[in-house]
Amino acid sequence: MGKTRVSSVRDFFGLEKSTAKRQIVVVGIPWDVTSSYRRGAAAAPDAIRKATDARLYNSYTEQGVDLAARVKVCDHGNAEKARNVIDLKRIISSTIKVHDHKNAALLFLGGEHFVTFPAFESAAEFHGQRLSLLYFDAHPDLYEIYEGSLNSHATVVSRILSNTNANVGKVGYVGLRASTKEQEDRIAKLDLMKYTSHDVVEKGYQKICNSLNRMLKNTFVYLSIDLDCLDPAYAPGVGNPQPGGLSSRQLFDIIQNLDLEIVAADIVEYSPRCDTNARTTAFMSAVLIKEIMWAMTKRSFSLTDTS
Repeated sequence: MGKTRVSSVRDFFGLEKSTAKRQIVVVGIPWDVTSSYRRGAAAAPDAIRKATDARLYNSYTEQGVDLAARVKVCDHGNAEKARNVIDLKRIISSTIKVHDHKNAALLFLGGEHFVTFPAFESAAEFHGQRLSLLYFDAHPDLYEIYEGSLNSHATVVSRILSNTNANVGKVGYVGLRASTKEQEDRIAKLDLMKYTSHDVVEKGYQKICNSLNRMLKNTFVYLSIDLDCLDPAYAPGVGNPQPGGLSSRQLFDIIQNLDLEIVAADIVEYSPRCDTNARTTAFMSAVLIKEIMWAMTKRSFSLTDTS
């Protein structure tokens, strides 16, 4: 595996980073090939890392947990740029296996939302587990074909559900508000759980969390967060902005109250060139990463080696 390397770089809130066995492995996926509106998400991984600078953000979560006391990170950098979908899956799968990280949680930095399909498959193979999918998005991404292609940011969930190698468990949506009849019919036919952004306002985050925790109990979960689940006021720099979304407060409250075994997660659809001069979306992503890291490690699913 090569000599262990420890980094003193101050991104990821100053958490200890090393190629030794870690609790969380980070991989950037610079891909925006199937973006249909505003491209630029390929530049997101580096922009998000930059926003996690320890000079700005300490290692404490909102709830007062010091991640530095319990979380160690191995940042594998960005996956090699892929030429096509087949290459993308191969590259992601090989990148997360570079070092000995058995049972580590995986955090992927997209990239547009199509990267969730190969990342989900790779995570399922890596953990040797059937994974459920918790999908935060304004859009269901449940088209069978979009703009003539099977492989698109708008067909992600269809590809995951149709791929028998992925061995998919349950699927739940949060934040939907830009669906279509075709996709709604498929949601009903497949009996997928969904909560719209309006549902979050009407029911409150605690009821939503209780329902998600019941549905996904005793499963290994892949958490996918398309930043357009948020209202553009909180995340303007996305590929397909959709007003009427979740607030940052609502999203944090939901993530913080999940009681699930989250073994992999991603943040996708950030387009730095579409962000504000103040880098609003980048900093939103940075703080979100802290809450995701805590959500992935607080139950310590099967992570027994913390060396």
